[in-house]
Amino acid sequence: MGLFRLQPISEDEENAIDGIMSYDNYNQTRKFALILFSINFIFLFVDCNNRAKGLWAINEAYYYVFHTHVVLALVTLMFILVSYRVILHSANEITLFHKVFAILFAFFALNYSAIISGWISQEINRPSNVYVIACFSVAVMVNFKSRVLAFLYGLSCLTFMISLTVSQEDPYMSFGYYMDVFLLVVISYFISIVLYKFKQQNLRHKYYLEHLVMERTEELQATNNLLTKEIIDRKRTEIEMVRLDRLNLIGEMAASISHEVRNPMTTVKGFLQLLLNKQDSRDKEYFGLMIEELDRANSILSEFLSISKTKPTMYEWYNINDVVTSTLPLVQADAQTNDKLLAIELNDVPDLQLDIQEIRQLILNLVRNGFEAMSSGGQLKIRTFCTKCEVVLVVADQGTGIEQSLLEKLGTPFFTTKEQGTGLGLAVCYGIVSRHNGRIIVETSPKGSTFNVYFNLGEQ
Repeated sequence: MGLFRLQPISEDEENAIDGIMSYDNYNQTRKFALILFSINFIFLFVDCNNRAKGLWAINEAYYYVFHTHVVLALVTLMFILVSYRVILHSANEITLFHKVFAILFAFFALNYSAIISGWISQEINRPSNVYVIACFSVAVMVNFKSRVLAFLYGLSCLTFMISLTVSQEDPYMSFGYYMDVFLLVVISYFISIVLYKFKQQNLRHKYYLEHLVMERTEELQATNNLLTKEIIDRKRTEIEMVRLDRLNLIGEMAASISHEVRNPMTTVKGFLQLLLNKQDSRDKEYFGLMIEELDRANSILSEFLSISKTKPTMYEWYNINDVVTSTLPLVQADAQTNDKLLAIELNDVPDLQLDIQEIRQLILNLVRNGFEAMSSGGQLKIRTFCTKCEVVLVVADQGTGIEQSLLEKLGTPFFTTKEQGTGLGLAVCYGIVSRHNGRIIVETSPKGSTFNVYFNLGEQ
């Protein structure tokens, strides 16, 4: 039908629509049978009235009408009982039986009315109203495909013509009835097809809208996920900018005061060493303590200088495995001193542009933090490997891990959980990695912490 534009749907949705229409046909057939069964009581009452008036004796057709009404009552009652016996809860339960059930009742209604109108009604000079009502009732009550409709209406039309031929002797009258019935069947068939297509279009439109809503929902969900990811990335960027601002502030402070402070400290230390040799042994302990404290203050200033972004960085092509290997004696010495185990796993990685002194300091700081986090006998592992676009340095310890609430504060200057710590060790590490266009990702659990340092190959 060109009047209806059906939206494209999948084969599963097409089968679902067919199931819904068969489900509706089954339920409508039950209602149709109930209506006919109820109306039939009126017909039987009229038949009894006709008998009381003596019409049965005058014309046998009234007697035949009574029997047809009895047949109608019995058949509709049978269909009602079957429909209530075979309960259908949803369209998913539709079987071939339910489809055939609706087709058989429509077949009975059309052919029964065709016999009544074509034969018995002609005997008592009544028009073919029964067949007209049946044709339009079937068209409105149930929805069948065009082939089924053609079979039902065509066969009932043939039944009507045969019955009319038997009962009507006047050929001119028969021809007029033939034309009327043919026109009635064509109109009924057209109405049935239009209603079928209309209902099919509504169901298709419903499925199309559901599919469209599902697609739009998925698109909105994807957009929402993207926005959520962007918001999270922006928050992380803001946190990183705050951290870098702090590092920059410390670096500027270090650049401005470290050299000025170290010069007088060096002078004081020199004079203390001279006086140490001239004092009695009982005073040497105090001078030694003062010199140690000056050395400690000097080391803190050195860490300040390491944080500074204005510190000159000398980049050269190195393999990070070579840097780890050259730093290994110091690391092994620390491991023996702290009674810790050391494991090394160096895989083939490409060369990078590195400041070798800063990378050594990075490794030493991470390793010493790992040693301090473990008890005696714990193992620290240094590992290198390469991904598609990054070289990764891994330092993993077997300590007690880091609390989740402290992870975001790692690398913040002066933040420390150690009693004697300055809070500058990890800040130095983050500063070094930042200058090398890298990133640090920390993984932690009660079984230990792992610091993964990523160096981007694309930015070398």
